[in-house]
Amino acid sequence: MRLWKSILLTYLLLVVVFTATLTAAFSIPTSAIEGNVRESVNQAADGGKMFTAHVGMWAPWKLGTFSDCLILGIAYCADADHPLQSAMNARFVMQDSSPIAGALQMVDHQQDGSLQSVVYSRYWHGNQVIVRPLLCLTTLRGIRLLNVALLGILLIVLLVVMCRKTRAADALIVTLSLAAVMYPAVPMCLNYVPTFYIALLASLLILLWGKATTRWEVTTLLFFTVGAVTAYMDLLTTPMVSMAVPLTVYLLYRHPERPCRALIVLALAWLGGYASLWATKWVLAALITGHAALQDAMGAVTQRTVGHDEHDYMLWCLKWTLAAVAVACAMVAAVSALLGNCRETLRRHGWMLLMALSGIVWVTVLLEHTWHHLHFTWRTLVVTVIGVLLYWSHAIEYNKGASSKEMPFINRIIGK
Repeated sequence: MRLWKSILLTYLLLVVVFTATLTAAFSIPTSAIEGNVRESVNQAADGGKMFTAHVGMWAPWKLGTFSDCLILGIAYCADADHPLQSAMNARFVMQDSSPIAGALQMVDHQQDGSLQSVVYSRYWHGNQVIVRPLLCLTTLRGIRLLNVALLGILLIVLLVVMCRKTRAADALIVTLSLAAVMYPAVPMCLNYVPTFYIALLASLLILLWGKATTRWEVTTLLFFTVGAVTAYMDLLTTPMVSMAVPLTVYLLYRHPERPCRALIVLALAWLGGYASLWATKWVLAALITGHAALQDAMGAVTQRTVGHDEHDYMLWCLKWTLAAVAVACAMVAAVSALLGNCRETLRRHGWMLLMALSGIVWVTVLLEHTWHHLHFTWRTLVVTVIGVLLYWSHAIEYNKGASSKEMPFINRIIGK
């Protein structure tokens, strides 16, 4: 009962904080950011071509120019005289269904009849709390450079701290996997970075703040809050990263007696924070602005899961998803069989495979969204990669009878 009361109080506090900070961000006059928004829109449109790296017909490093122009459009269209309503509505402009063309015309003051005003109220758009103040000081290029530096520093710090508090191999698997999917595209995109910042900061908090892991109530509230902040900042890019990475770090660090139970409970706490705060935004937007935010949101949920009159396309998505799952399961089973002692390894480290499965479950549930936005949703599967690599690493160590200091050269570097 005490835990539920704490969750309720945390929820109410987060609603107040989210609403207040977003209102404050939208109170910044557009005149203070107008020049930098104009340059940023041009940088986004040009940079999308410059930094996109194609691999055959697939573009895994494609920048989110579409979403970045949408975010810049919301920043520009904010009404400082009515900040609360503006924050709830999150208006931007489009031209011919393109926020890129709309933003380019918007900043050139070409306010003709071709521009369409769009209300995007189903998200909190908490990224504006960071983006709008930064646009007072710099342009998109400056924000990109800041992201490159900060994300790099956080990754290095996480590697060093994890090496001191867990196995060096575990630290390398987690941080190098994240680095592989983050660079070069994630720091360049306003829409991609929030979940990775949240994942890295939450992981460091778990490792450096004792109460975050020694008191179960605090740990549960922490994951509830992380889920809520993810709903606040993210536009459904890779939210699972903010759950799976800190949860993996926690389980590697604390080694609870029942890791699978801890994983399920804390994942549900994260999901509770994510879902409840997201749904709260729909209600607030409907009450404050009168916009049909609930209908809009439920329509989007249906679209992103089962599609709208897209039977053949959804069957194609499901076929390739199941094929990918089958290949992944076959690889795990084959390597595990080669390692031997599968039963004991599974008993000790089966939670890692459960974590890996969570990424597959997420992309399967959001089937239409996963395939429609594959150029960024593919990063969600870093959760699966980390889980499988950790399982294999521990299985190899167990079967070889190696000690936890199996990488002495790394340990000497960090002074362990």
